[in-house]
Amino acid sequence: MDTIKADEIVYREDLYPRFQPDQATIQKYSDSTDYLPPIKINQNNILIDGFHRWKGFLLAGKNEIPVELIQTESEKELKRLAYQLNSNHGLQLSSDEKKRYAQEMFGEMSINSLCDVLGVSKRTVETWTQTQRKAAKQERDRRIVDLYLKAWNSQESIAEILGVDQKTITNIIDVRKKRNIAEFPKTFEPMLYAIWKQHKQDNDRKHFGAFPEVYMENLLHYHTNPLDIVFDPFGGGGTTADICKRMFRRYYVSDRKVVPGRENDIREHDIKDGLPDDLPKPKLAFLDPPYWAQAKNMYSDDAEDLGNMTLEDFNHSMQSLFSLLIDRKVEKIACVIQPTQYKNDFTWTDHIFDFHSMLSSKYSISARYILPYSTAQYIPQMVNKAKERQYCLCLHRDLVVWRLK
Repeated sequence: MDTIKADEIVYREDLYPRFQPDQATIQKYSDSTDYLPPIKINQNNILIDGFHRWKGFLLAGKNEIPVELIQTESEKELKRLAYQLNSNHGLQLSSDEKKRYAQEMFGEMSINSLCDVLGVSKRTVETWTQTQRKAAKQERDRRIVDLYLKAWNSQESIAEILGVDQKTITNIIDVRKKRNIAEFPKTFEPMLYAIWKQHKQDNDRKHFGAFPEVYMENLLHYHTNPLDIVFDPFGGGGTTADICKRMFRRYYVSDRKVVPGRENDIREHDIKDGLPDDLPKPKLAFLDPPYWAQAKNMYSDDAEDLGNMTLEDFNHSMQSLFSLLIDRKVEKIACVIQPTQYKNDFTWTDHIFDFHSMLSSKYSISARYILPYSTAQYIPQMVNKAKERQYCLCLHRDLVVWRLK
């Protein structure tokens, strides 16, 4: 029989299912150490079973303790063995101890496995784990919704990821959709006029040119319904993804360079390579491209960045993107952009008119919104120069929504 020195045994309180040691049992075992079965330890000398026998040997002044070595491959197996062995012999686990174990191991072990380990009925385990089961269901439902709103996931793929049948997924999505339809209007006041003025940024994104959340809320309110798919290939700081989640729209947000921390919501994809292969047909494509010369070198110094291109190349790239969306027969295309006003002679390039000419054969304008900036956009020297030249300064963005004819 193998033996080990008493001081080499590793006792971990989190693995041994006892609230308090039973001193009477330790005293009894100390008087009969020659007849005690060996304690059980794993390959790391961690005590699995035999706490009172171990203490009994120590109380008897004996340092050599007989042991049975059990190989364990994981923490889960270690804890399962500790409880199972203590349930089957020796000082039996109390009901409170079994309850604590069931609650700790719920999610790691099935209900039936817990019944076998603890020697109790399924109904008892279900009663003990009622809070844990409710929390687990809420977390499962949250994950289902979170995954489904990311439009690159299907119900089939979610069922495979979570091990849930598709009928359950459909039911959960339907319930959440009805809840959103009932609850979101209570916290949202739509803008009633076509001039959308926001005095300051309403989120903490530091991303250059971030689109305010209130504008996205209104765009989705007027031009989409819950579970419609919204495609944003210029994802930036993630406003589109965040508001789609809030308003229960599915989203496919991408960008050629993803902001660190947003990888879970934004796919890395360069639109010059075409539309993403796993993009379902969107209801709305929202385009917030780099504002050509106004955004030069603001995102990168890459020549293929839209903000760093010549006007001709910029328009060619946008035309290519529009063509892809037209081919997919996307129902609505929304684009926000500011006219470019040249600082030297104050002439304008009005991009929204260029875009309309690219789309007008297949799309008609459904809505146009004016998004004013604050006057702080211009330094005093520019204001004085404009006064001298008798030119007005551009102080707005256009947000235009086209609908498929």
